[in-house]
Amino acid sequence: MLTKFPAYYVMAANTDVGKTIFSCGITMTAVKNALRLLYIKPIQTGFPLDSDSSFIKIYNPSDLVSTKTIFSLSNPVSPHRAIFENSNDNPDQCILDEKMLSILEEELKNNDSQFILIEGAGGVASPTIQGQLQCDVYRSLRLPIIFVADSKLGGISCTISSIALLETKGYEIACVLLFDGKDENAVFLKKHYKNKFPVFSFKNLTENKENKTEKIGKKELENWFKTNDEIFSNVFQHLTSYHLTKIEVIEDYIETAKEHIWWPFTQHGFNIEPKVIDSAYKDNITYVNLNKLRDQNILTHCNYDANASWWTQGIGHASFRLAHAAAMAAARYGHVMFPGNIHEPAVKLTQKLINTVGKGWAKRVFFSDNGSTAVEVAIKIAFRKKFGVPNQNEKIKNILVLGLKDTYHGDTHATMNATNPNSFKFNDYWYEPKGYWLSYPSVFMKNKKYFVSLPDDFNSDKLFELNISNLNEIFDKNRDNVILNEIYQNYIDRQMYVLEDSSFTVGALLLEPILQGAGGMKLIDPLFQRLLIQECKKRKIPVIFDEVFTGFWRLGKISAAHLMDEKPDIACYAKLLTGGLLPLSVTLTTEECFESFLGDSLSTALLHGHSYTAHPIGCFVAAEAIEEMFNSSHFCSDNNCLEIPWDFELIEKFSELQNISKVFALGSVFVFELQDEHSDYTSTRSKVLVDKLKEENIDVRCLGNIVYLFAGFNTKKEYLQVVLSKIYDNLKLECHL
Repeated sequence: MLTKFPAYYVMAANTDVGKTIFSCGITMTAVKNALRLLYIKPIQTGFPLDSDSSFIKIYNPSDLVSTKTIFSLSNPVSPHRAIFENSNDNPDQCILDEKMLSILEEELKNNDSQFILIEGAGGVASPTIQGQLQCDVYRSLRLPIIFVADSKLGGISCTISSIALLETKGYEIACVLLFDGKDENAVFLKKHYKNKFPVFSFKNLTENKENKTEKIGKKELENWFKTNDEIFSNVFQHLTSYHLTKIEVIEDYIETAKEHIWWPFTQHGFNIEPKVIDSAYKDNITYVNLNKLRDQNILTHCNYDANASWWTQGIGHASFRLAHAAAMAAARYGHVMFPGNIHEPAVKLTQKLINTVGKGWAKRVFFSDNGSTAVEVAIKIAFRKKFGVPNQNEKIKNILVLGLKDTYHGDTHATMNATNPNSFKFNDYWYEPKGYWLSYPSVFMKNKKYFVSLPDDFNSDKLFELNISNLNEIFDKNRDNVILNEIYQNYIDRQMYVLEDSSFTVGALLLEPILQGAGGMKLIDPLFQRLLIQECKKRKIPVIFDEVFTGFWRLGKISAAHLMDEKPDIACYAKLLTGGLLPLSVTLTTEECFESFLGDSLSTALLHGHSYTAHPIGCFVAAEAIEEMFNSSHFCSDNNCLEIPWDFELIEKFSELQNISKVFALGSVFVFELQDEHSDYTSTRSKVLVDKLKEENIDVRCLGNIVYLFAGFNTKKEYLQVVLSKIYDNLKLECHL
């Protein structure tokens, strides 16, 4: 969070290290500078004998100083104990931390102070009322930290550990304050943090009593404040300068971006104003907007990350478990060369992959860096499995990939060539289509009913109503729609006849199973894909599933392969693989695919790789991310599936709107198509809606006239309801314009 006036959180290495004394000294300096200061104590235990707000006011009686305590508990113990030991009503503590955060945000938003201090209780990892770590609860605000170090024996270790914990959780340390102490901790810490942030040391209160304010008289403490007046002035000047710099640098960032950054999938010929991201946490991205919010106290706003940051997020942003895993692996390994070597993160991830997305079919894991590369590897493997080692004198020519129209497998040339011509490739010189692409039937809801839309070349009626009550029924292998089965089979048979009578050879079937992503979020009837897969297997054509988008519970089940109950020869995974933290991808294969590369010459091996293959940091994070998915709030362990609490009654209402042509929700994905004559990626039909939703703090991204959003694996039902309702209200309003 970035605020108009300086706002800091005062945290410490431990209890009784002087937080309130230092807060009091900073407050005195603010008064001397004629600034209005607000001091907030979120949780006070030992009240009324202990009251940090009262202490601040005793030494700062000026009207310029306001103090506020949110929760006061009488028992002088940790808040998570005090809330029960001091109440006969057994309060619902689960809502108290949220209530406290809400009050803090309101104070930051509406208070007319010019400087704000929020002082925590105990150390950075001390429990709150709800029993959560203090540093976790306040992370959503992410205010800069004034850190009070421990000047006692053992305080160096405690201080360094606490600061490391805060930084791992995404906080920024503005400065460190501590007493000189007899153990010279300040001397060490100044040297240790020399190039990071300033460390200010203050004269001791009295020998061995620097933190025991209850034994120090008011006069003695007033003298101490006077003695350290210059240091407090330096601290205050630093805090003021630190805050101004954080604001001023935003404009520099924007200018640098305009002059030097080249964004993907962006037309720089348009007048683009970069949006500055301050941070991200759980389901939200925090943006800085100095122009729009200049007259408000809070210069940032949180948007729901409805596009899951290009489909990478599931468990939520800034997972501490994943950040900690990345730090551990970085400190242990950095990066090490992989060919012929193994390391614990790669082995553990391999085991998890074989027992999750690869369960029941995969035996080998090949590591690469992104989804597009994973698919390139898959194509190489499939061709070798199909044709064997190439004979240089009699190379097979005209090898094509069989696929569906409108698919997208990435932006490297082999993956581009494996997809049919579209707006992604119109202006690429090296694009050379090397495939045969079939039309496909798509499933959607309209007017509360589910339909299958069939292309013209299926030689059939264009629309069939499905006799199902929910979308999951389309995956039933015993679907009784014999007519559709026959239509699909006849179309596939005709296409296979064309292929067998052609001058080219099919080297692989490459599919985005069930749901096509960038090609327009098309929900393919799984019955059609099953029949196509079966026909390819009869002809020993290797089957590749590109699950870069659909893998890891995106569609509810652990993978689209498991959802369709079909076993590919090769499958590719990325995006959700690392919980949205790092780029990493894998290509899983059967043992038969692996054996097709065995031989007595290096030239017959799979000669593909990159310098950061199976990088330990990514592998360790991915292994932890899979565990985090298992632990997500919407994961149902009984069925090994994700159960997102969509409001299906509201989704049915979407389907009744006259400006909506199609809608569906599957797993964590919700999609609707706006009525438009020009239905492709270049359509601008959704621009007005997308802009309005962003103004309402919903960060959606469209694919032409297709608008989609994702639910996080931990998104609260109530929050998801609010997001859907806002979208529905905007669409309904558009209908009446």
